[in-house]
Amino acid sequence: MNATAITTDAPIKKRLFWTWDHSTEWALNRPGIQTIGASNSYGRTPETFVDDYTNLLKWCGQHNINAVVVWGLLRDSHGGVESVRKLSDIANENDVKLLCGVGLNAYGGVYYEGDSPNSLTKHLTAHPDLYGLDADGKKMIFDFGLGGSSITHHACPSRIENQQFAAESLRWLFETIPGLGGVQIEAGDTGVCLCEHCKARRQHPSSSLSWEDMGLMYPIAVDAIRSVSPDAFIVCETYSNPEKRDDSEKALGFGEGRPMWSDECLDKFPDGVYVQWTGDNFVKPSSSLKWTDGGTIKDNRRHHIMRTHHATYWSGIRGAVAFDWLEDMVQQSIAHGMDCTSIFGEVSPFNTGAELNYLALENYGSANNPTADMNIFIRDVAVPLLGGEDAARDYLRYARMWADREKLPDALKHIYSYCGKLPSEAARRWTWLANSLASSVYD
Repeated sequence: MNATAITTDAPIKKRLFWTWDHSTEWALNRPGIQTIGASNSYGRTPETFVDDYTNLLKWCGQHNINAVVVWGLLRDSHGGVESVRKLSDIANENDVKLLCGVGLNAYGGVYYEGDSPNSLTKHLTAHPDLYGLDADGKKMIFDFGLGGSSITHHACPSRIENQQFAAESLRWLFETIPGLGGVQIEAGDTGVCLCEHCKARRQHPSSSLSWEDMGLMYPIAVDAIRSVSPDAFIVCETYSNPEKRDDSEKALGFGEGRPMWSDECLDKFPDGVYVQWTGDNFVKPSSSLKWTDGGTIKDNRRHHIMRTHHATYWSGIRGAVAFDWLEDMVQQSIAHGMDCTSIFGEVSPFNTGAELNYLALENYGSANNPTADMNIFIRDVAVPLLGGEDAARDYLRYARMWADREKLPDALKHIYSYCGKLPSEAARRWTWLANSLASSVYD
């Protein structure tokens, strides 16, 4: 399928993929992939790491995915700086921004894992007095409990030494890899430091995340990056939906909206950055929280990204069909003042569910489909891939039958009939759906 040019008239200007290195599988039939996790160890070879992201970046260049975030980008175990230089070249050749996921107070810093002075973990273990402290005064080391080395070490953001370390390591990153497109920076969502300095500095409640820590750390980080790479693509994570909540004294958690006072922190985010929001609780299939006009972004100084966890291990089934839910995500994004969208891009498009989701991300909000209408996507994109309009609508209907074991046997008969009468590529896509549903029956 040929890429469709995105014009300035389209409501969605940029599209991103979000990935962890250890869970990204675009080079197939190689050992070591992980289907769940954050901060896990890396289980594939350095060659496979480069192959995975080479395939991913080239596909993105063909399909108007403008940037790819990689958490765990710099590790000794998959080639460190040299591997990232190779991928930066490939990204630039395909007009895609390669973004390094950087935790400023957690998630490993610039150099996620290895013997580097720019590793946040190494920095903290060498200077244990710079750790963040929990309510009991103990060093903050969070374990995701997902296997491997799924642990993140927390720095105290109030300590000037940690602020300087973040700035110096970011300057090193862009000086050492000048072809790097940018970063996604995060202040951390697995707990906040509760030392006396941090408690005295914060004027508002915090939960597992702190808006005030973002307002403190993001300007420091952005200034350091722009001192080396003025045009870097910089994403600043909020972990929140922009819907303001009246219970302003409550410590709001991941995806719960944001407190009324958060604008004072958001105003500290530098001009020109891409502010990232998460909408899982406000869009289908959850829609557990109400999104009102009060959640509309009115900000001409920055870009705004809506991200969801659709079709991932965090929300449903990894690689499942979700293009109907993505319709709601993009429509809500446009309606509430966001001009960019992002989803997970870890699964190869050989997986038809992932392929359809990725193509929907490309299509929704583009010049060809500015209202993000699923009917237009089905007509223009899904129909040629799945064997006709009736087939495309059947595909979505059957994909939603995953948990309906009583109806699945009859549904599979119809699905297998499609496999036998369609051209090979359409039949392959139907075979993927059949096998996915059949695995539920035999679970």
